[in-house]
Amino acid sequence: MNWTAVSAISGALAAIAVVLSVVYLALQVRRNTQAMYSQAHHLTTIALAETAATIASSSELSRIYRLGLVSPDQLSEDEFFRFAAIGTSQFRTFENLFFQHRSGLVTEDFWSAHRENILWFYHTPGMQIWWQDKRLAYSRSFREFLETSKVTDVASPDTRRI
Repeated sequence: MNWTAVSAISGALAAIAVVLSVVYLALQVRRNTQAMYSQAHHLTTIALAETAATIASSSELSRIYRLGLVSPDQLSEDEFFRFAAIGTSQFRTFENLFFQHRSGLVTEDFWSAHRENILWFYHTPGMQIWWQDKRLAYSRSFREFLETSKVTDVASPDTRRI
């Protein structure tokens, strides 16, 4: 065998190795992307569930939250403070979900379901009062998303209880 043939075979083997490496790398990137989607979905779901569990953990806290949403004027100053703390936790999670959606890390299906909830909560009387005090603590883009929405953007604003 001459050196030209050895060189040609070596070149072909090197080209095959490069192609296989690129294919392997593409598969790893795809798996990593899927893992990132899954993790963003999982962590957001956990955060939302923890807020709900906190509210449900106490009948007093549940009452405060329910009244705070629809009749905040019926809350004492201390009760409104508790309501506001829940709102802060809830809307931090909502802002994170908004960011994850804008970054492409949650699916449109996941986002659209939660978008409805975010807007419903935002348009409740209690959250409107709370928002006036806390709005500047949130990113400009999240504020614009909420503040340019209308109650008519919510599919069932009048029939929802929570």
